[in-house]
Amino acid sequence: MKQSIKAFIEEIKKLKNEAKSNLTDIAKSKDVTSSFDNQISEEEFMEAMKDHCKKEKEKSCPYCKRNDIVKYGLTKNKKQRYKCKTCGKFYCSATNTPMYYSKKTMKEWFEYYKLIGKMTPIRQCAKVLNISIGTAFQWRHKILNAIMPMLKGKMEGTIEIDEVLIPESFKGNHSKNLNFHMDREPVRRKRSASEYVGSQKISILCCKDRQEKVFVRTGDMGKIGALRLYNLLADKIPEKSVLCTTNNMAYIPLARKLNCKLYKLRGRYEVIKNKYHIQNAEAFGKRIVNTINYKFKGVATKYLNFYLSWFHWQECSKNQTNSKKLIDVLSMSIYGNQKLRVCDFKNVKSLP
Repeated sequence: MKQSIKAFIEEIKKLKNEAKSNLTDIAKSKDVTSSFDNQISEEEFMEAMKDHCKKEKEKSCPYCKRNDIVKYGLTKNKKQRYKCKTCGKFYCSATNTPMYYSKKTMKEWFEYYKLIGKMTPIRQCAKVLNISIGTAFQWRHKILNAIMPMLKGKMEGTIEIDEVLIPESFKGNHSKNLNFHMDREPVRRKRSASEYVGSQKISILCCKDRQEKVFVRTGDMGKIGALRLYNLLADKIPEKSVLCTTNNMAYIPLARKLNCKLYKLRGRYEVIKNKYHIQNAEAFGKRIVNTINYKFKGVATKYLNFYLSWFHWQECSKNQTNSKKLIDVLSMSIYGNQKLRVCDFKNVKSLP
């Protein structure tokens, strides 16, 4: 997978060899706001992306990963179709990507990827691209679903772990869904402090090490249990790491199983030995909650993991240029090999 992404980036770098201008120059540029179009045009980039996707699909089947592939005619949109002789399935270059089953042009998708990098609200995306709000909503979640498995989130050394709570949300238009039933009574928009404290909360696990590597995922209803913690972090934390956590007792068996040193902190402002604290993870969690509450006006709980993967990617790429971020999100969504059709939205879940 990593080799494919590297090959994709290398192919784009070759576009401007004659002009001695490549993407490395952009990454090294002092002007962080340098436009992607100053180096290569959108048309050249999209052609490179199409050609590379085509070459990758000719190498292996997106379903069974075998390489016994033959060309099998064209689709209705004049795209090359392939057949896997091992599993017998048919596919094209857009199969298992966010663009799968889309009737919009690649240029519109390209512009939407730019807006994703800026975390642009859905209504503004719809206005810029002249598409419906529903289409903008579906595109966002298709892209976020594709990049989520590509964010590994492996950490090392001293790792800070914090939990933030956010009210359970059933945001969305439920009047058209006759099968929808809430497990609780509807709540007023302007609640008192006691009503807010007593409401059902979803815990968000925020992890960050001292090398700025992060991992964030939906925990559970209320406090996160030991089993859920182990399932989330077993492959993210190496042995003999140092864990700085909250006072949740579930971290004790986690540290024992992973053979890690544990520092449990009674408060978010407590510091042990002048270096063990959870202030970085706490600040990361606060930014997530504030963005969800004030920029997105709330997020439905079932889509919460999509947005957390978005924050994860933004935190990891905050020091990159706009063009580098664009290549990053494009390559991850193409090679994530994830398909989310409109009919699959009703089955999306974030909680175990």
